[in-house]
Parts: sequence; C-alpha cells; structure tokens
Amino acid sequence: MHQELVFFNTPRYKLILSFSIGLFLYLFLIAFLPFGVNNYNPNHTYTFEFLYEIGQYIPITILTSLINEFGIKPLFKGRLSYTFIIGWTIWSLIFLGLIMFVTYNYQGDWHDWKLSSVFGFVADVSKVLIFPIVGTFFYFRYKALQEKYDAFLTNIDSSIDDKRMIHFTGQGTNDKISMMVADFIYAKAQDNYIELHYLKNGQNSRFLIRSSLAGLHDSLDYGFLVRCHRSFMVNLYNVSSIKGGRNDLRITMSHADEMIPVSKTYVDDTLEGLKKYKRFQ
Repeated sequence: MHQELVFFNTPRYKLILSFSIGLFLYLFLIAFLPFGVNNYNPNHTYTFEFLYEIGQYIPITILTSLINEFGIKPLFKGRLSYTFIIGWTIWSLIFLGLIMFVTYNYQGDWHDWKLSSVFGFVADVSKVLIFPIVGTFFYFRYKALQEKYDAFLTNIDSSIDDKRMIHFTGQGTNDKISMMVADFIYAKAQDNYIELHYLKNGQNSRFLIRSSLAGLHDSLDYGFLVRCHRSFMVNLYNVSSIKGGRNDLRITMSHADEMIPVSKTYVDDTLEGLKKYKRFQ
C-alpha cells in the first residue's frame, strides 16, 4: 500500500473535497457564466435572485459528492493505488456531471433534456470540476509527504519474542553465526560482505559474512527484520526512535551510535513495520 495515499479514504479528505467542489463550481458559474446560465444575455446583471438560483448548485453538488465519497467509495475498500485513484476520479466526474445535468434541466424546465446533450454537458462539467479534485488531492498528498516524525519507540508487549534465535548464514564456510533477537541490532552492506552489528556480553560487536543484503534479508523470514535502505537492514526490536519526514527519515538504534537512513524505496515497509511492532511515545 502507498502510505502517502492513506489520506484518500479519510473522512477529513472526503469532507474537504466535497465542499471544495461545491464552492469552486459556484464561484466558476457566477464568474464565467458558462453553460448558458445567463441565457446568453450580453447585458446580464447580477441580482440576488440570480445568485440564489445559481447557489442551489452548492448543496446539490456537495451532497452528491458526499454520497459518492461516503456511500460508494467504501464499496472499494482496500483498493488504494494511483491506478484506482485515476479510475475513481473519472467515475466521480461522470457521476457529478450527470447529477448536474439533471439539476440544470430541472431548473430550465427540461429544455435540454436530450441524450445527445448529455455527453457534451458532462465533458464540460468535468473540465471545471477536475481543478478542485486534482488540487485537493495534491494538497493532501503534499502534506502527507511532509509529515514529520520525532518519536521515541518502545516495543509492544509480546509482539516480538526477544529470546528467539536468529541464524545468519553467508556464502563462506565459516559464515555462520546465531544470536538472540534481543542481541541483533542491524546489518550493513559492505561491498560483497554484510557487517552484522550485535551485542556480545553487553558490548557492541561486529561479524562479517559474505552475502548480498537482499539475499540475506530474503533468507530470514522474520517480520521484524526490515530492510530500510539498500545498504541497511534493521531489527525493529532494537529501534529506539525515529526522526524526520518521509523523504529524510532516520532511525536510531539501541546500543548503536550510527543513525540509520530510510530511503524512499523502503519507507512504506519500514513505517508499516514500526507501527505493527512499536509503540510511539
């Protein structure tokens, strides 16, 4: 799942999107007078009656968007990708355009109630509504990417068995070492070798094995061992704090001086693992 898109299904996003669509449409209608709302009168003047009539589009558009967001979107729960968002946006434009077409004809005594008019009307409305929809989306996405973390972490009780043994095996004959979960801190790629950082008799120690980090990570079927960078794999049990945003997140490990970087490629998996095994304070 794209963690930077989680906002897409939040009530706050749905509410702000719906109200943005309604208000933007109203301002656009009274500013540019499209779709013949002024009956093509070159001497049109703004009157209270006119503003009130056009204002009826606000609650109708907002209500339609709320029904779409809170009533229809939950039917597709769990689908959160850029492809889905593009498809959902197209559907939303069509749905809103159709409701507006009905409203427009109702106000105009059904003067344009023809199938041949539907497609052009929906296309014109879509060209307008795409602006608040895209604008709201990218605003929330920008805020999600700028989200900053600065928290101390503790282990969730019983989430990780700290007495469990981890067996590391490399390509060399002597590239074997085993240790308890509580003792392993992190692994760092060094050319064709992996430098394992762990505790031995309470002291920080290192052990080199010949292997690629990708190969080592794949051979260890432990959810709490997370690859956070092309050069680092960390033991979430020993993560003590995190700091920074999605673009510059850094991890502090217990019993280690080095701050571990989290790259954009692995930030989603890293944060997901932290939220599963750690308690934020």
